[in-house]
Amino acid sequence: MLLRVHQQISDSCKDFHCKQAHFLCDQGGMVFVEDLDFRIMAKGMLDKHTLDAGFGQFLNQILPWVCWKRSVHFGKVNPNGTSQTCPDCGALVKKDLSVRIHHCLECGSTKPRDIASGEVIRNRGLSAVGHTVDQAVCGGVLAGAAMSSQVPVKQKPKS
Repeated sequence: MLLRVHQQISDSCKDFHCKQAHFLCDQGGMVFVEDLDFRIMAKGMLDKHTLDAGFGQFLNQILPWVCWKRSVHFGKVNPNGTSQTCPDCGALVKKDLSVRIHHCLECGSTKPRDIASGEVIRNRGLSAVGHTVDQAVCGGVLAGAAMSSQVPVKQKPKS
């Protein structure tokens, strides 16, 4: 009986991961993720929860397979400093984890920290495959960013 319950939990987790991977592939022609080391993450405060959620299986097995199956480019980028780098000008903006809004003093960009990190990951992925980073790539907004954004986003003036 207990084995069956664990199997149902595992199956529902894999089902969610597959549906999420297909959703991400529907959003565009390229998917970029941070190349995270889950062994290090598993030693932190949320150790068992990180492993139970199956992040490693999702990012290392399921998402690349679904991307390959659906002819969507999949790439991993260097995770160092993604939340400390300004996506618009590339300046280093040091902040603690408690700071949830990215504000760059160099270019004046203000946006939610997670959106800024996502844009840095996108920019690194695009430059790794040889594309130029342009506002037209994602229409200036990451998928889902408009719904989660609570802070007005300042656009850089076009030169």
